[in-house]
Amino acid sequence: MPNASPLKWRFIWNNHNNLHSQTSNTLAEAKASVRPYLTTNCRKEFLHECWGLQLNNLGSEKELQSYQSYLHHYEESCLCVPTSLADCTHEHFCKAVQQLQKGTRKSCEATIKSLLPQTSQNPEAAKECINFVGRAILLIDISGWKMDEILPNFIIRVIASDSKQEDQYRMPLSFNARTFAEVAGIKILWSRDLLSHLEMGLNDSTLAIFHNVKVLQLYEQSALGAIFPDAFIDETRRTLSLMLPCADKAAVKWFNSKQRRIGLDITAGNCPHLRATQRNIQDFNLWRDRLIISKEAFDSSQPSGLLQFWRDDRNRVQWWTFWIAIIVFLLTLVGVIESALQVYKAYYPSPQLQTSKVR
Repeated sequence: MPNASPLKWRFIWNNHNNLHSQTSNTLAEAKASVRPYLTTNCRKEFLHECWGLQLNNLGSEKELQSYQSYLHHYEESCLCVPTSLADCTHEHFCKAVQQLQKGTRKSCEATIKSLLPQTSQNPEAAKECINFVGRAILLIDISGWKMDEILPNFIIRVIASDSKQEDQYRMPLSFNARTFAEVAGIKILWSRDLLSHLEMGLNDSTLAIFHNVKVLQLYEQSALGAIFPDAFIDETRRTLSLMLPCADKAAVKWFNSKQRRIGLDITAGNCPHLRATQRNIQDFNLWRDRLIISKEAFDSSQPSGLLQFWRDDRNRVQWWTFWIAIIVFLLTLVGVIESALQVYKAYYPSPQLQTSKVR
């Protein structure tokens, strides 16, 4: 990884050198900016304090492993803790995130300010703490959360409002992340910000896909799930079923290669399969607008290069017509070249042939 940043290198180095297996302080004692890499026991404590998740049974180690992508995201985020929060421990952040559903941003900042260390008890630190735990723990960019607004209203305003679009059609099987990348030439940006899910980039050249499905499970079993409208988590998971279809072998192979190379949440590729009757655009209410925009970009894209043309089977009749025309053209070209060679040979016979004629 020649282009990895110093922070990324530091994260990779610490993972490879087993810092997670070393003896560490508790969440209440370890400063997040100094020791962001949690031990196994601290990881369990973190999931319990933030999400109420209990991991005390015999299969807890295997279950904890399934949260690897999410916990790595939190630890990477702690490498960039704002300087105003330098004395905060992991426990401070766990307590702060629990306050975010209890009132307006203004009241949350006042409460969180009183929970922070003495060196961080100022309005700016409280503001940065809210933004930090949003990105690091909730996987939501809440920097645009207004002072007089409660968090659920912010979520509705930004993404989870009912769609007014009345389109009626079924999403085709070809509408998935692999064909976006390999056929339409639209780059997939794997996002850790839930609110950026399915956003098209500049000139429709990129598509963001939120991949951390495990945090969706955490929301479902936690009181923090109340910040979303009803059915939001389920519909988000169904959009991932569209984009990463588990019944499409080519799509599964493509996702698995990305997962191994980038370290994506592996559970993103295991969302339930959608039957044909479940792929109607009207079945998606909260994400419908973004799905429509992304489908328009997908449909209007044109493959570039023979490889993308070969993969572009969105219109089977058009695909066969194109390749039959290519084959006919090549056969015609071969025939023309062969005829030209015969004419050339007739006017310019080889020296051996000329000698034989003279004899």
